[in-house]
Amino acid sequence: MPWLLRMTLLVSLLMAPAVIYLVWRVNVSARQLLGGSAWSKHILPAVVCSFYLFPLIGIIDFYFSGDIDLLKYPKPLAYWFWFGLLFVFQLATWVLVADLAKGITRFFSWDPRRMDRIHARLIFMLFVVIFSYTGWKVYRDTTRVAVENITLPVEDLPEPLHGFKVAHISDIQGDEYTGRQEISGYIRKLNEQNPDLVIFTGDLISYGTDFVDMSARAFGKAKARHGVYAVVGDHDYWAGTAAVKQALNEAGISLLEDENIGIPVDSSSFAVMTGVTEVYSQRSNPETVDSLSRRAGDAALKIFASHQVNDRLIDSAIKHGYDMMLAGHTHGGQIRVPFMGMDFSASERETDYVSGLYWEGTLPIHINNGLGFTLGPIRYNAPPTVTVIELQPK
Repeated sequence: MPWLLRMTLLVSLLMAPAVIYLVWRVNVSARQLLGGSAWSKHILPAVVCSFYLFPLIGIIDFYFSGDIDLLKYPKPLAYWFWFGLLFVFQLATWVLVADLAKGITRFFSWDPRRMDRIHARLIFMLFVVIFSYTGWKVYRDTTRVAVENITLPVEDLPEPLHGFKVAHISDIQGDEYTGRQEISGYIRKLNEQNPDLVIFTGDLISYGTDFVDMSARAFGKAKARHGVYAVVGDHDYWAGTAAVKQALNEAGISLLEDENIGIPVDSSSFAVMTGVTEVYSQRSNPETVDSLSRRAGDAALKIFASHQVNDRLIDSAIKHGYDMMLAGHTHGGQIRVPFMGMDFSASERETDYVSGLYWEGTLPIHINNGLGFTLGPIRYNAPPTVTVIELQPK
């Protein structure tokens, strides 16, 4: 069974208890408020159940054909399923609160029938309000590119680097959902920040090689005074690093594979970027990493970049006095599902470094949200982000 279908089915199973609970609750409330009308028997429960059309069609298709590609399915089916995931968990949270409040009223001498009608109206109001809010928020978080500004104090920072802007982006993930228009908009937002240096921490495309050239050309419009540099991401590695590297080089972007590069800032100062390949299918060699870190020397600015981050890389960067570590991979959580006042995302099950700025001792570690998608073609509470790190003397 294809990986994408397996993961979609897993998500379907996780949301099933909430779906069952909501179908029951909406049905009961509708009968109390509307009697035996079609609304109570079919329509609202059918809306909730319709979120399963995407995985259901996928299972049937796979059963008869033996091989499917969910990315080729009509986009509204995918959008509706992932919207449903967010809507169902948010609605379940508030319906549980309403049920709890209704239960508390049982201890008082209020008219039970009257309270049932009030409760039923509340359930319908919650359905409409949360449906509308979730739709608006999904659209906003998926299409709006946010700018994250960070002022980073650096010890012994030379005068030419005061106010130096390092732009960090990641996970462009060019594919059917993230095309030329989306990537170009992301790069326009990047260029509006007038960065001195741009660092891209991997995943130019989502899969295969069909979108490599398009993504590289759109990314190639990025502008920075001291160049644009990239490291290898998981999907780049799976698609073929050689093809990705050639496309990026033709676009004027240097792809670093376990190597250092010196970046002159002026006649007296230079920065060193260490680009390490750290992906699922090719873990970095500790000896290679230490050798690269050691050879970075006493540069005015030392930047460590990799697609994924782990304790071994962090320890090496701290040991050799790097000024910052940059990574991506998590998409900032991408779909941070709200439930009972908390946010949950798959990325949090894998790493403690999900989104934004972290500190390990003296080392700042930044994780960029990126632009594109993995698994679901939407974002929630993790919008596409361009990060600008402005250096100041400590």
